[in-house]
This record gives sequence, structure tokens and C-alpha cells, in this order.
Amino acid sequence: MAGVWVLFGVLLALVVTLIVRLQLRWRRGTENFDGQEIERQAREAIRHTRAHNTSAAVHSRFLDGGNGRRR
Repeated sequence: MAGVWVLFGVLLALVVTLIVRLQLRWRRGTENFDGQEIERQAREAIRHTRAHNTSAAVHSRFLDGGNGRRR
């Protein structure tokens, strides 16, 4: 009976090892230059939007006489 449990444990460990290896290989395949370029462009767009929003806020404060409170 102990031999059956050992065999079952070894087979289960083998299956888990293969699944982990396949998952790691799949993740490595998605980290390519195109993915990094897309992330860089997204970060650049976020920075541009934040800069634009800050600039708009500064100009709005200048036009309303520097009063930062909303009425």
C-alpha cells in the first residue's frame, strides 16, 4: 500500500513540475520588445495627460485671479 502512495506522490509531483515549467515558459514568451514598447507608450501617454491637466489647472487659476476654490 505504501508503494502505491509513493507512486501517486511521484506522479503528482511530476504533473505539478510540468505545469509550472509550462507556465514559466508561457510568461517568458509574452515579455518581448513589443510588450515593452506598448507599456512605454502607455506610460508616456499618462505623463502627457498629467502634464496637460496640471497646465490646464495653472491657466485656470491665472484666469480666475488665483482663487483656487470652486464656487
